[in-house]
Amino acid sequence: MGTSLRRIKAITRKNLQALLHDKRTVGLLIMMPILMMVLFGYAFGRPVRHVPIKLVNFDEGGEGIPHLGINDTKYSEIFINVLEEDVKVDLKLLDLSSFNLSDEISQVYGGNDYYALIIIPVNFTEDMLNFSNHIQFSTYIDGSDPQTISSVITAISEAIGTVINEISGGESHLDLNLIYVSGDPNLRPIDSLGPGILSFALFLFMILTVTGGVTKERVTETLYRVKVTATSKSEMMIGYLLGNSLIALVQSVLLLLIAVLFFQIHIVGNILLLFFILFIYAMSCVGLGIFASTFAKNQLQAFQFIPLLLIPSMFFSGFMFPIKSFPIIFQYVSYFIPMTYSIRISRAIMINGFGFNMFFMDFLFMIILTLVFLVLAVVVFKMKK
Repeated sequence: MGTSLRRIKAITRKNLQALLHDKRTVGLLIMMPILMMVLFGYAFGRPVRHVPIKLVNFDEGGEGIPHLGINDTKYSEIFINVLEEDVKVDLKLLDLSSFNLSDEISQVYGGNDYYALIIIPVNFTEDMLNFSNHIQFSTYIDGSDPQTISSVITAISEAIGTVINEISGGESHLDLNLIYVSGDPNLRPIDSLGPGILSFALFLFMILTVTGGVTKERVTETLYRVKVTATSKSEMMIGYLLGNSLIALVQSVLLLLIAVLFFQIHIVGNILLLFFILFIYAMSCVGLGIFASTFAKNQLQAFQFIPLLLIPSMFFSGFMFPIKSFPIIFQYVSYFIPMTYSIRISRAIMINGFGFNMFFMDFLFMIILTLVFLVLAVVVFKMKK
């Protein structure tokens, strides 16, 4: 039997009609490209902005800049003014009377909204006039997030350049001395992206497994048969939660083994603590997957929900792009995404080598999200015959 153009047209028309009758699919086909382009546009089109840093100014001042009509000034004020006007950073000035160097250094961590500490030396103004003196401009930084910290380094370098141009006409004897509190200037991309890759992989596996699995059991009436055994909704939810979380933990072990054995990925902190965090994170992913699956009538609709969960998590969690590169409203969205906290905590353990006390608030928010998603799943969960 030969090929029939009429039959091909009939099959094409039937498929298009079936697609157009599914309003949810049509909506996704229209909205997803728009959403993707908007998010990529914001991510690639905007620099990282408003990164929080701190500065302590020990400069005692000097004679000023007579040719500019400025007398008895601190040259450091030029540097500070430039940083305060730069949208790439949010500068906070520290009080000299209560400043403690060791305490401040221990707090330099992006999870504390504190990415860098700049120290202006005592004789900064005097040394700027003496070109034989080499000035070291010490800056302590958290190097665990290279994309974000590069914006900070750029802002500081530009401010230094402004000071040099205004005071010495471009002749430089002022160097930026970067001191890494954590991370490393030679940190490989796989090391900096490792926490994000691990968190994203677990999220993807759990959402695919749970959303499709729960919906399939509803469609095949497996859940109805469980219902007749007097099993409560809460018991089923907890069973799904723990079972899938244990599977996720096994996946975490495999992912880390591959990362360490094949790619020598950077892990400084306690690996057992990392496994514990990933287990809690997996529970939040399972809870979110169960909650999403309750709105699906079949497996096709269940899988249509996955991009709606996956894409915001990829963009707003800090996995692909720094959170600070997005408008403020999108930054608030990141607070409701479990992957945000998993990446921040995993980065703190793997790259910074921090303990539980440094990321307790992130861990607390992750626990709250896990409980919220689980409770919502129990409340809206409906079993059909």
